[in-house]
Amino acid sequence: MIRLADRGKLFGVGIGPGDTELLTIKAVNVLKSVDIIFSPRSAPKRESIARKIVEPVLNGKAEFKELVFPMTKDKAELEKHWSEAADEVAKALGEGKSGAFITLGDPFFYSTYIYLYRKLKEEHPEIEIVTLPGVSSPFAAAAAAGIPIAVGDEKVAIVPLPEVIGEIWHYLETFDTVIILKVGERLRALVKVLSGFGLADNAVLVQKASHEADEKVVMGLSKLDDEALDNAGYLSTVIVKRDVEFA
Repeated sequence: MIRLADRGKLFGVGIGPGDTELLTIKAVNVLKSVDIIFSPRSAPKRESIARKIVEPVLNGKAEFKELVFPMTKDKAELEKHWSEAADEVAKALGEGKSGAFITLGDPFFYSTYIYLYRKLKEEHPEIEIVTLPGVSSPFAAAAAAGIPIAVGDEKVAIVPLPEVIGEIWHYLETFDTVIILKVGERLRALVKVLSGFGLADNAVLVQKASHEADEKVVMGLSKLDDEALDNAGYLSTVIVKRDVEFA
């Protein structure tokens, strides 16, 4: 529960990969107690996925403030939005409110929260920040597929799909399990590369892990048709087990 001492404090809350029931008890307690919840969205008119995940446990009683974090590689544009978001948070907390910033997965794992956290530390160092961990998508994907990530002394790499996809070979020859994130629209190219290495059927595709109605698991990527290859979506993860064939 939030105490008087928590006024003006920000909680960074990992809310898991999609299933509301994967929220931790501590996350739910904090979200129910804070004065304001900050949720990210990629554009002003786009739905906040994070907000949709937490709303079922809040019974319509929460105050939300949505912050825009655009999907762009323009560093100057990103810096501008990060600073604006930090200022919005600082303004609310400066009024004596307690707040929580919600983020998919874990706050310190490829998360939008990291950029906000850094900006607050740089530009508003007086704000106390507490970070609550959450379930990350690689672990939700492994659970959905029924695949152990690591056993014994096996080595694991978790990487975003490289710009030059062929560079993924470095990880495939070094690690027993390679979990590839941010596959999205480049799935077809990735499958082509994996096929060239003879590993297409050593790979599993998990889309929207833990999203009950939309979760999809494909064991062995050689069976993917054109529609599946061209419509993977952003929330897609590929797990490659070098010594295990799935198809």
